Amino acid sequence: MIEIPESVRARGYATGNATKQLIVARAAEAFAQTGFYGTSLRAISREAGVDHSTLLHHFGSKVALLLAVLEWHDTQSMPADLPDEVTAEVIVAGFAAVARQNEQTPGLVALLSTLSAEAGASDHPARAALRERHEIIVGIIGSAIRAQRDAGAVADDGLTPEQSAAVAVATWEGLQVYSALHPGELDVPAIVERTLRHALGLS
Repeated sequence: MIEIPESVRARGYATGNATKQLIVARAAEAFAQTGFYGTSLRAISREAGVDHSTLLHHFGSKVALLLAVLEWHDTQSMPADLPDEVTAEVIVAGFAAVARQNEQTPGLVALLSTLSAEAGASDHPARAALRERHEIIVGIIGSAIRAQRDAGAVADDGLTPEQSAAVAVATWEGLQVYSALHPGELDVPAIVERTLRHALGLS
């Protein structure tokens, strides 16, 4: 059986008030257009029509706001309701859909790639959150690989299911970085789908 964490099933961007939602939406636009370092909190607060102190009250720092934007981005990629039975086909279709949606927000994807590289430093403030993000994705795909192996649908490749899932995720993220440098050369969603189908033993 493929395991989907309850945190993923229940996830929704419940901010608690419209002001936070508006700040996150404006921050997403700003980060996508000018990047993390090129965006100031004062500019975001101005675009959102709130005081700088109000923004800081809700988020505290630019890193915290960025993580809220990434959570919002991930939430937009998720279906409103996950089916009770999450099959390998559902997993592939879901992540392929995310890859297609990512192509519509290249600025945010590039930002996430840059942030992930920076978070390789042990003292980076976003490191823990980004590691958790990876663990969730790897956990979902790894669970699907394990179920497929147990069903005899895919052979053991010498890696644990989670390691095989990590390879698929790293391939996906690497493709996005390459595509940012070489726009239009690769059909990233199609390759992501093919990579996952191979890892899951689907024809």
